[in-house]
Amino acid sequence: MKIGAGPVSFGVYQPSAGGPAPNHLMDAMAAAGYRGAELPPAGYAGPPGAAVELFARSGLTPVGIYIPIHFSDPTLLTRDQVGMEDTLSELEKAEDGPRIAILADEGGGILLRNPARGDDPTHALDAAGFGALTDEVNRIAEYIRGRGLTPSFHPHISTYVESPAEVETLLGATDIDLTFDTGHIALGGGDIAECFESWRERINHIHLKDVRHDVLEEAKRRRRIDFDVWWAEVSVPLGEGDLPLREFLANLSAINYQGWAVIEQDRAPISSEAELCSAAEVQRRNLQWVSRVLEGLAGGS
Repeated sequence: MKIGAGPVSFGVYQPSAGGPAPNHLMDAMAAAGYRGAELPPAGYAGPPGAAVELFARSGLTPVGIYIPIHFSDPTLLTRDQVGMEDTLSELEKAEDGPRIAILADEGGGILLRNPARGDDPTHALDAAGFGALTDEVNRIAEYIRGRGLTPSFHPHISTYVESPAEVETLLGATDIDLTFDTGHIALGGGDIAECFESWRERINHIHLKDVRHDVLEEAKRRRRIDFDVWWAEVSVPLGEGDLPLREFLANLSAINYQGWAVIEQDRAPISSEAELCSAAEVQRRNLQWVSRVLEGLAGGS
């Protein structure tokens, strides 16, 4: 398997001013030991192709790119699809990578205030609404394939596709494969080992994330509405959270997983070079942790 980095691990979420310079971001990823990473949001580094060029200069393989879509809001859906064009144009330039277009539902404000709904139908889509969502997923996935790219769907906390049951329904109604994010699957109520085994024929990308359930539960108990603040406290360095990631990596090794596993430790956006250096050091240690686990597995085989 190949281990990559995620821009969110370095505090980059939006193509807006205030974050690290694009070339500094890519250099920091490479200096932390990564040889591949997901691309930053379209526009962050400039026009389509700019980020891919910087990746090449830093010796990074572009793995994929994240595409948030408001699947259940017709007005925002139209806007998001317009924005998606630049994102796909950036990904098309990544001739040396797997070119994975990672779709994710963006949910809505009510879901940010009610994360990890489980089987509570209060804020879930009804059958017709979920059917409309999967119809859009199928349509957009087919469009992405038509451009020579590989679509993948990322179940995500505080969206309309977060629980294992919702993922199962999505899989049954679409032909898209999954980006399996260990943190989001666990916080959405899933057992990562069981879910991976059930869905592994439909998994074409992985996000490695460790999380603390108590942070989520405390945020729910206090009915916190500052999702972006408390969410950055959920994700912790690999091996320091609640997830059995050693066992998960052992399973990936046992089945000879050949795809990319991208380390994601979501953090608050950064606004200085000092913060970038700090984030890079944390991500260097995350990569070392994974490498030690995999070396131990290889040594024990």
